[in-house]
Amino acid sequence: MGGRPSMEGDVYSYGILLLEIFTGVSPTDERLRDSVSLHKHVEIAYPEQVMDIIDTKLFSTVNREANTYASENVFGCLLLVIQCGLLCSKESPKERITIKDAVKELNSAWKKLLG
Repeated sequence: MGGRPSMEGDVYSYGILLLEIFTGVSPTDERLRDSVSLHKHVEIAYPEQVMDIIDTKLFSTVNREANTYASENVFGCLLLVIQCGLLCSKESPKERITIKDAVKELNSAWKKLLG
């Protein structure tokens, strides 16, 4: 936003990147109108409707009829990754987690995925 580069800015960018990868929505996507940011778009859906915004291309097999996108471990992992993205991309730099904490969050997600 025109400020000096900082660790907090890098964490913000990392969080937005996570959200973009897992939703398939760019921060400049026209679906994000009315001044709704990617962060806010995901925050609104998290956690109850998170599967409604996850990019289904992430899954090799999707049973759309049963609305079953993932096993419990995969779902838990997705929630943790999305949570990490949200924590990294908070508007205020003081509210963001550190990159060290983000790594811990993502390690927890990895462990959840492996069951």
